[in-house]
Amino acid sequence: MGVPDIEEEMCEIYEIELSMSTISIITYKVNQTVQEWQNCPLDPVYLIVWMDGIVFKVRDNGKIINKTVYFYVDLKQNGLKEVLGMWVGESKSFSFWIGVLPDLKARGVQDIRLPVLTI
Repeated sequence: MGVPDIEEEMCEIYEIELSMSTISIITYKVNQTVQEWQNCPLDPVYLIVWMDGIVFKVRDNGKIINKTVYFYVDLKQNGLKEVLGMWVGESKSFSFWIGVLPDLKARGVQDIRLPVLTI
């Protein structure tokens, strides 16, 4: 989605007018923060990690299509949950998970004791 598309969506959905430079600055800062989070080091061992995906309907080139947001969630020892990673894919499938495992390994994960996969 480009800056003109975001400008149009903001006007249409939220009735807010933002300049293209403001939108560019905001998207740059958000993208920078997201990339830092996506590349942060992870712990070497996780006890329980849930792997799941949520299907959303999104507008793409004027058409409504399904996209899946895949995510890994860890249960910490203190009972809190932590999202380890999120990825966007075309459809919910087992094969997608195989493709993101190298990302977790590159970020330092060596072992997931109990992986729980929901398809």
